[in-house]
Amino acid sequence: MGARFEDCRFTGDGAKGCTFAFSNLQRTQFSGCDLSQATFDRTELFSVDMRECNLTGARFSTADFSRALSRKNIETRASFHACKLDVADLSGAKLPGCSLAGCRLREADLSNANLTDADLTHSDLFQAILDGAKLTGADLSGAEVSGVNLMHLADFTGVKVSDDQMFRLLDAMGVEVRVRNNDA
Repeated sequence: MGARFEDCRFTGDGAKGCTFAFSNLQRTQFSGCDLSQATFDRTELFSVDMRECNLTGARFSTADFSRALSRKNIETRASFHACKLDVADLSGAKLPGCSLAGCRLREADLSNANLTDADLTHSDLFQAILDGAKLTGADLSGAEVSGVNLMHLADFTGVKVSDDQMFRLLDAMGVEVRVRNNDA
């Protein structure tokens, strides 16, 4: 708990990554680490801070990013900054209010994930699986959203995007946008 890892390699021979099972990694910091193919199985990751880590193919589906402050008050905290999370499994992850800013999430499985109020600015969500995900109030400004279909989300109320992203999101939903020429 509260450990710091810098430029460490947590991968084995071949395509097998390490497994963190029933671990307490609360408040742990990973910077520039290779955690590709890692499995976080029933691991406590409250307030984990990962920066510029390779998490390609990592599996977080049973990880817990929360802690209970009382019976009714649960706090969730995690930061992933500029991490490579291609084909990672974050299905069902509860990450409300967490940061995934600048992360590459190509083909990542975020199905049924709770990303309410999450910071996804400048992230790459190309071909990410978002079926049933909650993006309520999430900030997608500057993110790569090609292929993201809002109709497959559980909720996207209040999602924040920039002007140029609006057309890609509408196009993915099958809406034909015609820009009116005011000069005519």
